[in-house]
Amino acid sequence: MENATEIYKVGIYLHSVEHCNISSNNASNNYHGIYLYSSSNNTLTNNTANSNNYHGIYLWSSSNNNTLTNNTANSNNDYGISMWSSSNNNTLTNNTANLNSYGIWLASSSNNNLTSNTINSNNNYGISMWSSSNNILYHNNLINNTN
Repeated sequence: MENATEIYKVGIYLHSVEHCNISSNNASNNYHGIYLYSSSNNTLTNNTANSNNYHGIYLWSSSNNNTLTNNTANSNNDYGISMWSSSNNNTLTNNTANLNSYGIWLASSSNNNLTSNTINSNNNYGISMWSSSNNILYHNNLINNTN
């Protein structure tokens, strides 16, 4: 999937999808920008998910082994990038999550690797983890986040 633009409740939605490449898309001004539900082994690269009502990029319900690289999730009302409900073994590298309520949020999600992401000026936390274990955070830039 390349160069897609959508303006409705969800910009890009994958449900039980594997081995999909999502690149160079604009999923802005929706309820959720990019939403993976029980979807694993996907690659998200160079996407923009800005100014959404809830999540910029949202991995939910055992969305495992996904790779997110060079994506932008800015100015979303709640979460820039979030992983919930046993979304494990995902890799996030060189993503940007600025000016959201929360930059990157992990809830009940473990064994994820967050490397070289820029998380700047989020209203609450830059990176927050709840009931999540064995996650690796390395060389991330956390700037001017509150709380």
